[in-house]
Amino acid sequence: MKYVTEGYEPKIALQYFEDLAAIPRGSRNEEAAAKFVEEKAKSFGYYVRRDESNNVVVKIPATPGYETVEPICLQAHLDMVNEKNADSTHDFTKDGLDLYIDGDWLKARGTTLGCDDGYGCAYMLALMDEEGKTFVHPELECIFTTGEEIGFVGAMPMDCSDIRARRMIGMDGGPEGVTCATSAGAMEVKMYVTPDYEAAKGEGVSIFVSGLIGGHSAGCITFERANSNKVMGRILHNVRKVCDFRIANIVGGLMFNAIPRENRCEIVITDGNKEKAIEKINRVVAEIKAEYRASDPDITVEISDCSPEKMMSARATKAVTEIMYNVPNGVRMMNVEVPGLPVTSTNMGIVKEVDGRIMVDTMLRSSSRTCNDDYVDNICSVATLAGAEECYVGYWMPAWPYDAKSYMRDIYLDLYKSKTGKEAKVNYVHGGLELGVFSEKMPGMQIVTIGVDAFDAHTVTERMSLSSFKRVFEFLKEYITEVTKRG
Repeated sequence: MKYVTEGYEPKIALQYFEDLAAIPRGSRNEEAAAKFVEEKAKSFGYYVRRDESNNVVVKIPATPGYETVEPICLQAHLDMVNEKNADSTHDFTKDGLDLYIDGDWLKARGTTLGCDDGYGCAYMLALMDEEGKTFVHPELECIFTTGEEIGFVGAMPMDCSDIRARRMIGMDGGPEGVTCATSAGAMEVKMYVTPDYEAAKGEGVSIFVSGLIGGHSAGCITFERANSNKVMGRILHNVRKVCDFRIANIVGGLMFNAIPRENRCEIVITDGNKEKAIEKINRVVAEIKAEYRASDPDITVEISDCSPEKMMSARATKAVTEIMYNVPNGVRMMNVEVPGLPVTSTNMGIVKEVDGRIMVDTMLRSSSRTCNDDYVDNICSVATLAGAEECYVGYWMPAWPYDAKSYMRDIYLDLYKSKTGKEAKVNYVHGGLELGVFSEKMPGMQIVTIGVDAFDAHTVTERMSLSSFKRVFEFLKEYITEVTKRG
C-alpha cells in the first residue's frame, strides 16, 4: 500500500491510520476493521478477544519489571460518521477514503476523514507494534469499540469482565492540550407517521435546502447553526398558510448526532396557487438567511419544477410538516455553574422514509437524567399533538460523572505543564462519550482523555493536524510511563 503520509512521523501510527482509512468502517459496518485489529494482535502473539458486536480487546504485556503494576486501559472507537458531498460518488460500503495532505492538515476528498476516532485506534495499533517496546508501561488493555456514533451500541452490551484496569485513557477527545473531565448522557427519540399515498394531481415543486455548515450535534450546538430539517419544516409550515399542498417525498440529514446540512422535499400544489407558494418560500428563506447571516451565512434554497407520481394525503402531509416545525431543536438549557456548557439540547438529525413510514429522528443530550426525561416527554407530547402515530424512545446512554479528585487528571496536567510550559485546559463537554458507559460498568475507574488537533468532525471539511498527531503520540507514551512510575 502506498501511504500519502510517507516521510511523516510517527510513521507506524500514521500508516495504521491510513490502513483503517482504507477499510470501510461506518457504524454497523465495522467487521472488517475489527478483523484487521484482531489479526494484527494475533500476529504479535497478544491476548485478543472480538465479541459479537465486533468490539475488540487486546492486552499488551508489560515492560519487563513492571508486570505487577496496575494495568492501564486505553479506549477508542472503530466506527466513523459517513458524511459526503451531495455530488460525491464515494460508496462508504466498499470504498476506502481518498486521503491527501494540505499543508499540515490530513484531509479526505469529498468525505469525512474518520479522525473521529481513527487517531485513537491508530495509536493503540502502533503501541501494539514496535512502538510499544520503546517506553515503560504496565500491561495495556486496549479496547476498540463499535457503533459509538449511533449510540454506543458496541460499548453498551460489552462484557468487561476481563478488564482488570481501573485507570483509563479515553482517546475520543481533543484538541491537543485539552483533557475532558465529564460528559453528557444521551437518548434518541424517533417519531413516525405512516403516509397514505394517492396519485399526484397538481403542480410539482422541488425544494432543496443546502449550503449549511452542519457539525457535531454536541460540540457545535451552541454555535447557533441552522438545521436543514428545521429550515424545511419552517418553509413547509408557512407554505401551508397560502396554499394546499401534499408532500411527495422528503429526506434530510444522515446521522442523528450530526447537525444536518441538507434537506430535499418534493411537494405537489393541488389548488393552483403555485405562484403564492413560491413567493412565500422566497420570503421565508430571506428571513432565515437574515437570521443566520453570522452563524450560517451560506444557506441556499433551490426551487425547481418536478413531476412526482404520487403524493401523501393531507393528514400525513400536515403531520410531517408540523412535527418538523414544532418539535424543539437546539440548546434547551444552559449550565449556569459552567459558563458555555449546555445542560440539555436536542438535534433533529434525520427525516426520511423507513419501511413505509416517515421517521423524524431527534437526539437529546443532557448531563441531567431528569432534564433529559422531561424533554423526552415534551418532544413526544408535541409530536403526538402534531400527528405522530408512534414515538420510539431509545435507551439512556450514561453520562460520565465529574470526579473532583482524579489523580489521572492531575498527572496529565502536571506532565503537560512540564513538557510545554503551558497550562492544559480541562473541558466539560456536552457530547456523549463511551467513558460514561465504562465508568458505570467498572465503578472506581479513574479516567483521563487525550486528543489531537482535529476539527469539523462529522463534516466533509474534517481535518487533522499532522504535527499535532506526532506531538500527542509522544505525549501519550510519556504520560503512560509517568503513570506507571507513580504506580
